[in-house]
Amino acid sequence: MTKVRPALSFAQATTRVAGLIGYGEAARITGRSVRAVRYWTEDDRDGEPTISQALTLDAAWSAAGGEGAPILECYAVQLDVRLSDLRPCRAQLTSDIGLVAQEVGDAIHHALVVTAPGASPAAVHRAITETEQAQGHLATLVRRLGSFLKPAGVAGSGSLGGTRK
Repeated sequence: MTKVRPALSFAQATTRVAGLIGYGEAARITGRSVRAVRYWTEDDRDGEPTISQALTLDAAWSAAGGEGAPILECYAVQLDVRLSDLRPCRAQLTSDIGLVAQEVGDAIHHALVVTAPGASPAAVHRAITETEQAQGHLATLVRRLGSFLKPAGVAGSGSLGGTRK
């Protein structure tokens, strides 16, 4: 049976890494047992990788072809949530979603231009720029969505959708 792990949790991020590189490899590179690594992937167990081990795991994830850095991204989102002085705002979420839709649309449009015969290097550069801008807006959207969760990954209270102070 597959365990459901809260989004943006260290257990979920560690599970992603171990799923790609293998639990044996994760244990080897962190100097821990396979059992310890498996415990890190369970929210109902105490313990998480140290910062050094998390860095090692994220580096192995990237070396194995994974995109981004799951543990670092989890940490960043959780830190943003904890440090945010502003309550999550559905209006800002709506705005962020609109920007993502616009930027992704622009990225797709310019990427399609590259598929035309004789597309210029300038067209490729423009497609890359638009795609990078879309990635930035997607990252913002992930952080905004994360603000609607408590740091432990549980949906927040109240009509605004986030945690209340």
